[in-house]
Amino acid sequence: MSLIGALALAFGSLALISGIAYFAVLAGATGTTERLLVDRAGRVIEAQVSMVRSHLDPVTEQLELVAALAADGRIDISSRVAVRETLAVMVAKTSPVSIAAFAGLDLEVDRAIRLPDGAIMRDTIPITKLPGTLRRFRELETQHKTFWGDLFWSSTLQQPVLNVRTPVRRSDNAFIGALVATVGVGDLSQLIDDPVQTGGGGYFILVGHDQVLAHRRLIHPQGLGLSEAKPLPTITEVGDPVLAHIWDKPATSSSIERALGGFANIVSVDGRRWVFVQRELRGYGPDPWIVGQYFPLEEATSELDRLTNGAIVGGITLLFAALLALLMGLRMARSIRTITTAAEAIERLEFEQPMHRPSRLREIDDAGRSLEKARSALKWFGVYVPHRLVQRLMERGEAGVASRRVKATIMFTDIVEFTPHAESLPEHETADLLNHHFALLGACIEHEHGVIDKYIGDSVMAVWGGVSAAEDHADHAIRAALAIARVIKEDNVQRRAEGKPPIRVRIGLHSGPVVVGNIGAPGRVNFTVVGDTVNIAQRFEQLGKEFLVPGEEVVVLTSGETLAAVKDRDSLGIDLPPPQRWGLRGHEQPVDVYRLV
Repeated sequence: MSLIGALALAFGSLALISGIAYFAVLAGATGTTERLLVDRAGRVIEAQVSMVRSHLDPVTEQLELVAALAADGRIDISSRVAVRETLAVMVAKTSPVSIAAFAGLDLEVDRAIRLPDGAIMRDTIPITKLPGTLRRFRELETQHKTFWGDLFWSSTLQQPVLNVRTPVRRSDNAFIGALVATVGVGDLSQLIDDPVQTGGGGYFILVGHDQVLAHRRLIHPQGLGLSEAKPLPTITEVGDPVLAHIWDKPATSSSIERALGGFANIVSVDGRRWVFVQRELRGYGPDPWIVGQYFPLEEATSELDRLTNGAIVGGITLLFAALLALLMGLRMARSIRTITTAAEAIERLEFEQPMHRPSRLREIDDAGRSLEKARSALKWFGVYVPHRLVQRLMERGEAGVASRRVKATIMFTDIVEFTPHAESLPEHETADLLNHHFALLGACIEHEHGVIDKYIGDSVMAVWGGVSAAEDHADHAIRAALAIARVIKEDNVQRRAEGKPPIRVRIGLHSGPVVVGNIGAPGRVNFTVVGDTVNIAQRFEQLGKEFLVPGEEVVVLTSGETLAAVKDRDSLGIDLPPPQRWGLRGHEQPVDVYRLV
């Protein structure tokens, strides 16, 4: 069958079965999505957390602002009037703050207090008159940042208060006082309370495991017996029979226990089940807070049961559709993967392994046959064109072979007296000799990231820095030349052992500007390099005739320009000989010639 037909069958079946499952679930879940209790409760808790943060974070910001002004001297802390007025402005502009106070090194506390009628009272009182304040002041002397401290009882407000504290330090880090702002628990309880809560539910904030920080009962905490020794009630003392059972063993409900996950639990109180949803909140004191809500389970049980039944039906049908789609997808994927693997091999210029495997899908089988033909054609293409050039074309397109001027190093090699030597050999032996010789040279050149530009009879022209720019092109070229000299000598040892004459090679190197790009007629071009640098490199190879004496196997000559272009001479591992001055054909001035081997 065709690929299109297979895909249509697979996904059409999946769509049909999924549609049936969707309508089955929709029939059982109509009207319930917006009323899913767990989802709603999660959003409400997030809103509660955001509300608490927006209530308390401005207190921290205002306190740090006043501390910065005092530290910079823009508030005269030696003037009690100035300090009290600043604190009064802070209390007036920051509604959560009930009391703002500054304690100086003289152990006097300047305060601004919001009264029940909204008026702001200012006073100054010795620090020893406020229980626990001296201890908290001494703790601040060693602190360097703002933090929310332990909750304590405020005799002035007659309720527990949250407090944020910050040391005041001059630019030289000297401690000059402390600032404290308090927030009444009653205000926090009023903030989170929801007067329209139905069904007997409620909101709360706990400190630790069982201390109640915010609750509708704490809006007016009178009658709870709170004091300095006991600033907060426990969950059993706040008068909330449901909250008192928050940590009871869960009474699970099969209809929603999966939806609750780890952020909620269900408890049973007097035969009625309640859902507790809570989230941990840190950063407002040494102990984490638990912000939560509880509500009766029966508000949503029937709707969730309908949703569960629909989900079961939908799940079964979707499972069947998924298995069917998976089976067909695996079969198609196996065939498509074959094509993908073949394309990746072509991209890596690997053409040795056959790429076509028969497939029952017509399009994939046709694509495999086409790739196999492309592999055969590209295999021959790769023989005649350097892989580096092909990779550059693949990466950059036609722009990668546009003619341009670059700095490069050119190498020419030539076998000494090859023509008379080849005349004494049969044609196939001559070809074998050249192929073996070029294989040795090609391995050394490619190892050093060079590109063989062309073969000229028994000569090789190689380029570094032409196809892809490289700052160390001269380094690579010299290392390649030294490697060629070494392998030629090693190969000659084997030739002598076989009774064959040694191969003698001249190598010339020169660096300089060249023009690299497509050169030739429109229908037959070569990607090559041209210029005077190429001519000089060839003349250096020819100059090797003057240096190579009988008995020597290799001579490597390089120009001063090539050595000047070397980036790391130490890595070459050779001692440079003194240069010799030679004249080159076509050049009026003699040039420096270095013999490396």
